[in-house]
Amino acid sequence: MHREGCSPLLRPTLTWLLLLPVIVGLLAAPAVLWSPSEARADDTGKKKDTKKAAAEPIDRDPEASQEDFEEARVAREEQRPNDAATLFWKSLEADLLNYPAHIRYQEMSLKAGDAKAEVVADYDKFIEDYPSQVCFKLHRLRLEDPEPRLAKLAAFAKSHAKHSDVHLEIGRAHFARREYKLAIAALTKALALKVGDRPDVLILLAEAEHAGGKTDAAIARLDAAVKAKATFFDARLVLARLQLVAGQAEPSASNADIVIKQRPSYLAAFLVKSEALVGMEKEDEARETLKSAYRINKENNDVVLAYADLWARMETEASYKQAVKLYEEVLARDDENWRALYGQGWVLERMLKFEEAEEKYRAVAAINTESVAAINSVGYVLFKQGRVSEAQVQFKRALDLDSTFVTAKANLGATFDAQAKYGEAITIYEQILKMKGQEENLRAIINCAFDYEAKGSFPKAQKLLLKAHEILPKDANIVVWLGDNQFFQRKFPQAEKWYQEAIALDEKSFFAWRGLGLALSQRKRWADAAQALEKASKIKPDDLDMYVALGDVYYRELKDLKTALAKYEEFIQRGGNDPDVRDVILEIKKLLEKK
Repeated sequence: MHREGCSPLLRPTLTWLLLLPVIVGLLAAPAVLWSPSEARADDTGKKKDTKKAAAEPIDRDPEASQEDFEEARVAREEQRPNDAATLFWKSLEADLLNYPAHIRYQEMSLKAGDAKAEVVADYDKFIEDYPSQVCFKLHRLRLEDPEPRLAKLAAFAKSHAKHSDVHLEIGRAHFARREYKLAIAALTKALALKVGDRPDVLILLAEAEHAGGKTDAAIARLDAAVKAKATFFDARLVLARLQLVAGQAEPSASNADIVIKQRPSYLAAFLVKSEALVGMEKEDEARETLKSAYRINKENNDVVLAYADLWARMETEASYKQAVKLYEEVLARDDENWRALYGQGWVLERMLKFEEAEEKYRAVAAINTESVAAINSVGYVLFKQGRVSEAQVQFKRALDLDSTFVTAKANLGATFDAQAKYGEAITIYEQILKMKGQEENLRAIINCAFDYEAKGSFPKAQKLLLKAHEILPKDANIVVWLGDNQFFQRKFPQAEKWYQEAIALDEKSFFAWRGLGLALSQRKRWADAAQALEKASKIKPDDLDMYVALGDVYYRELKDLKTALAKYEEFIQRGGNDPDVRDVILEIKKLLEKK
């Protein structure tokens, strides 16, 4: 229990039902720096009324509270929610006006499994015993859903317009409702009302800026904060995470490393650093980082899962086995851990064990019934098994839950392609391209282009492929497809130009050399065509069609009977079984005998 030996104000909580209750807004509460000097004499910052002080005495020991608070933070950083909740409660016993301790106590108590109703009852008791203290009312409101919470907070704001924490909680509630502009406004006001070291407001404000699409501003804000106060490790870790999201892997890894040196117990810092190292293509260092965390935290599922994921990413048979072993460690403790099940499915999928992967993904979808990722993955492995109609059902189900889930939408388009329903597939891909932020979705652009070609609409396909080429001008495959598009339109000089450009980008492109050879053949430049097809054949010697194409050029056009015979015979030797080729071989042998 979290509260053994506590004062009789609150009853012990015994319920451990939920792993992570949904207390909207509470989980957005940032980790904070707090010192005894910040403790409030009362909730308004004004001199307290003597009569009320006598009626509602609160014994306080801020220094003892801070000691317990720091110990609690270590437990939280090590992801031991039960111990953290107990220690945060101990901090509150020493000082009931420790505002950050209430935030963290609620968060950890609920994460450890305490019943929300019992935590609410605790704060109702606080309000009953201390009716003049606004802080307890704010803490009680934090446990409510955002909408009713906002209405009550608005009433508070009328009578406590200069109370910083009222605006902090208004900002938190708006954040939970994804009303980021309103959250930023409220948090900015909270910061202005109590100038000084307000890390709780500062971090949440940066989170709101990031969520509202102003990640650069959030990064700049936190960067300035850690430069001003080097020990502000909570802000530095949030900064490292936002830098990681923004693709700034190197500074992210550096900041996460600083946090680890300041707070070796902070497991989240190890996870961020490892991800940043992966972004820097330093996967060996990433694994070593997580290996260090794993050695001392083998019972921590988040650490084990991250370590397993890194092994899985190596995509070798040995690494897959290591990943599966680690996932099994987690499942031995929690057989419904959806992340471990999903990880196993991911590995099995890449090992081409689609039926087994399907079983794992379905298990995830049964646990997280609204997980669009899991439902989409079920559809994908069904598709890989050739069960196209069943896959379609899953992709549509995912889209019913989230119509903006682009991966499922694109996969649905692929099922229509597999059924040769090119018009329906085009509709899907064009819907994707009209979605905000998806205007340059290459998968949709290229697949849509191929579908237009299948319908004979080559100019429309060309327009899309040119758009893809603008996005990735150095991609040889896209250039080859532009060549193919011109070839289909019988514009052979233009096709030749694109194939030559593809070869300049990638000299080992089989399809570029093959396309060039076929385009030159159409232009009756037989010697050049043979040379190009020879290049293609050497790059991909198992492509039997090349031997036939070369045999035809040498035999029909260049009249080189011996070379033609060699090409046709190699076709047969490599497993080709075309009776026409056998007839031509006999024909050439007769001609050679006559000579």
